Amino acid sequence: MEIFVFIEVGSEIGALSTIALIVLTAVVGISLVRIQGFQTLMEAQRKINLGETPAREMLAGMMLALSGVLLLLPGFVSDIGGVLLLLPPVRNILVERFIGRVNVSGNTPHQGHTFDGSYHTADDSEQQERLDSYLNQSQNKEGTTFEGDFKRKDDK
Repeated sequence: MEIFVFIEVGSEIGALSTIALIVLTAVVGISLVRIQGFQTLMEAQRKINLGETPAREMLAGMMLALSGVLLLLPGFVSDIGGVLLLLPPVRNILVERFIGRVNVSGNTPHQGHTFDGSYHTADDSEQQERLDSYLNQSQNKEGTTFEGDFKRKDDK
């Protein structure tokens, strides 16, 4: 189909004009992809800072990347697909259809692993003795072992 459209457009406006039009759509398209990609990245960063999962922004970013590839490919049919993916309403419809089919979950800032521990302070001479003792012991063993107790608070 792409070749057929190339031949038809080339016979109407000429070979050089057709090539110039293909290069122009690629340059303009990639510029638009960069601008919209930056906006999508900023929105994803905002959602991450709020502790939300940026699933829609990630999908929109993937569609923008696909749009960029389609616009770089020489041809008018692929350019039409790339331009359609550049349109936010079209992208939003596709994102919503995809999100509706998958389960998106993520961690909020208050979820995750919480560890409880304790410490004690020591004066400089006691710290130096412990450090010397540790260095002497660690030269005779492989690896590093930390001793202590912990309690995991997020287990259900």
